[in-house]
Amino acid sequence: MNPNRRVFYFQGKKPPFYALPLALITVVLVVGVLAVFGLVIGIAVAALIIFFSVMRLASSLGKKKVRVRERETENSGTTIILEEGDYEVIEKDKESQSAD
Repeated sequence: MNPNRRVFYFQGKKPPFYALPLALITVVLVVGVLAVFGLVIGIAVAALIIFFSVMRLASSLGKKKVRVRERETENSGTTIILEEGDYEVIEKDKESQSAD
């Protein structure tokens, strides 16, 4: 071991030669990591939006469209008039009616 140890302290006049490049590299790395996380989050959000849009479209394809005509009545309300294809009449059996 060297018995003649010397310790050099930074006096604050000029930064050491490695401080500026180290700071630049650190900033570039932090911005790069944040950009990657932002890209991943953006892709995930876009995929969710597309998924829910497709599911909403697919669920509305099988439904029957009901056309509603509105007409003023005496009490200033609205009357919904259904056409023959808009509803279905279900008749009960005579046996099930007598059991009720």
